Amino acid sequence: MLNLNYILENSGWAILEIGNGDKTIKIDISYLHDSLKNMAESAINLRNKFETSVIFMDEPGEHWLVLKKNKKNDIEYELRWYEHWASWNLLNEEKYEVKMDGITTLPKYINEVRKNLIQIFEQYGTEKYKEKWGEHEFPIQEYKQLK
Repeated sequence: MLNLNYILENSGWAILEIGNGDKTIKIDISYLHDSLKNMAESAINLRNKFETSVIFMDEPGEHWLVLKKNKKNDIEYELRWYEHWASWNLLNEEKYEVKMDGITTLPKYINEVRKNLIQIFEQYGTEKYKEKWGEHEFPIQEYKQLK
């Protein structure tokens, strides 16, 4: 099981509520990385790839949602916490703490991502999204692919 709830805050900040059925973790997301687009791309890419990750930058530190497709076509996932920005090579990628893990299905993951994109698009549209998020545009192409 995997539940995702991506919530836009003000001035380039968002929150991701991520749950595995046993617990839910809230993580802060900075505009420094285009996490919503990265999440949408991961759902698209997992159709053909066996592994991908989504980066959720904080200031400092970052979470990585690492997703691996197994032989049954299920998705094994791990939410990793890095005390600095490993994605910017400021920390060794092997120095992380696992905050959550679990297994979900590919359709469930794609639907969770799709649900969040639709919710954000319907609530804000592309212009208000850009105003709230600042640095990055709403991932409209990925949204259309997943919708």
